[in-house]
Amino acid sequence: MTETRTFPVGGYADGRGTRMAGRAALVTGAGSAGDFLGTGAATAMLLAAQGATVGILDIDGDRAAHTGERIESSGGRAIPLTADITDEDAARAAVDGFAARAGRLDAVVNNAGIADEGGLAATTRAGWDRVFALNVTAAMQVARAAHPHLVRSGSGSIVNISSIAALRGFGSGAYGASKGALQSLTIDLAYAWGPDNIRVNCLVPGHLHTPIGDHGGEEGRWIRRAANLLGVEGTAWDLAWAVLFLAGAESRWITGTVIPVDAGTTTATVLGMLPRLAASEPR
Repeated sequence: MTETRTFPVGGYADGRGTRMAGRAALVTGAGSAGDFLGTGAATAMLLAAQGATVGILDIDGDRAAHTGERIESSGGRAIPLTADITDEDAARAAVDGFAARAGRLDAVVNNAGIADEGGLAATTRAGWDRVFALNVTAAMQVARAAHPHLVRSGSGSIVNISSIAALRGFGSGAYGASKGALQSLTIDLAYAWGPDNIRVNCLVPGHLHTPIGDHGGEEGRWIRRAANLLGVEGTAWDLAWAVLFLAGAESRWITGTVIPVDAGTTTATVLGMLPRLAASEPR
């Protein structure tokens, strides 16, 4: 009898390797406060498990330190950094400081983001500006500060984290609009910086079970599972593995792409999914 083995993706134990050995990666919004990880913390932990020196950049120093401690306790190398990256000078200082301490910079993951006031009717101008300042402008500022370091690395990679709210109507107001702008920024930077051998790609996560997406309780989790083609709940680790591929050498000939990581959610129509939703039940 052939033994069937499964590979439970996620976490340090399953993610150890050498795919990022000798490299340095900076992840924004990578802080954490407990075991329920967001995409930034999971990405930072996986990149470190694969050998990278990882910069944990967060506006909250305690959260940055917490992720760093988790990485260090498992044998990885982390450099916690605290900065408000909506401030251009602070963003540049954080990027330059990490590159100096790590000795290089090979990859940047623009993960930091916020969803503020909901739909457009409820959005104030101040709220709109706050969302765009972090979700788009800060990503641009971090990327621009990283550019000379990535050039020196010889083959840099930038991975921007968008959302399916930018691809489908979701009533998310400024959040969806800002994530759409981030996709456009990705393509423009890929064009501009391709001659420098810097690759710029964008991942578009679906309805992941993460702190920012954890709403609706168990019924909400069921709906999110039932709404994708696989009927499987996505976690922060599913995005982290996709980031690892785009940050590393395996994707050396991929740039300017916008790739959904959503279990096919954005490939199906509402009418197509209704029979599956009707036939399923919370579990």
